[in-house]
Amino acid sequence: MKAKILLNYGDNTKEIEEEEKNRFLRNLFSQMGLLIDFWDEYTLILDVNLRTKLRKLLSNNNIQIIDDLDGNMKVYLERDLIGNWEKPTYKLKKDLSELNHRKQLYVEMEISYWDIFHEGD
Repeated sequence: MKAKILLNYGDNTKEIEEEEKNRFLRNLFSQMGLLIDFWDEYTLILDVNLRTKLRKLLSNNNIQIIDDLDGNMKVYLERDLIGNWEKPTYKLKKDLSELNHRKQLYVEMEISYWDIFHEGD
């Protein structure tokens, strides 16, 4: 699946990438029927406490998350790939209809991901 997110030119793209990646993981675990009551849908940046609980959940359910240095992430259940997140791409765009020239520039973030629940999408 692909999605586009429009960002202000000055937004912190690394933080937004982390939030979207965590949203992907939370949705995947929710669809799997895992009990993630410790992780509400509004918490997109994980603190130490949440990371500890998440590690325990992953360990108890034989789930591995491989997050490489390039920004890609793969999620495995035992040895089966169940989810894939690709590093987002960015395009700098300009909205000439905006009168304030400081607000004319914006960034289009395109995310691409896959999970076993949305194979046909």
